[in-house]
Amino acid sequence: MNPLNHFISQMIEFQIYRNSVLIDTVKGLKNTEKGSNKKFIGFFPDVDIQIGDFLMVPNTSIKYSIIDVDTSTYMGEIYQLKAYYQTAPAEAKQPSVTFNVNSSPNSIFGTQASAIINNPSFNISDFDSLIESNGGTDKKELYQLSSQLQELLEKDEFHKSKLSKFSDLIAKHSWLPLAIAQVISAYLQSH
Repeated sequence: MNPLNHFISQMIEFQIYRNSVLIDTVKGLKNTEKGSNKKFIGFFPDVDIQIGDFLMVPNTSIKYSIIDVDTSTYMGEIYQLKAYYQTAPAEAKQPSVTFNVNSSPNSIFGTQASAIINNPSFNISDFDSLIESNGGTDKKELYQLSSQLQELLEKDEFHKSKLSKFSDLIAKHSWLPLAIAQVISAYLQSH
């Protein structure tokens, strides 16, 4: 028998949010670990909770940010999933921003740090400008990627495996996949 069954009447419902999406509502028991005094919520072991999830008690504004997950065992069996948490601070209200624009060709409005315009004439030169402004310490490798991309397009030998050696670099820079796609798209539209 699971030791948590003794406390089932004291358990309360928690909503589990992952990536801001409600994925489940489950019962759990708030507790504090003896010795370390770390706060956790105990759940039955079949509950899917991951580090980074947020828990909320329905009809309250209390938000628990999950910072660690562990298990407890009894007689060699896992009986509890322990979700260690921090109480999340109330979200600050986003300031309102107003943009007044008279003329806006090829413009982007907002408060983002960087952006790419969907431009059918986007070319390697534009790609290199992005590398210069966003490449940081990886500029040398990014320029190698640019050269290889240009060579592949000129020889009409493009295949995604040809850029596989740059996969870590592409994963590291969030702006890079879209920029590569725009260069390829512009090339295909012009040929």
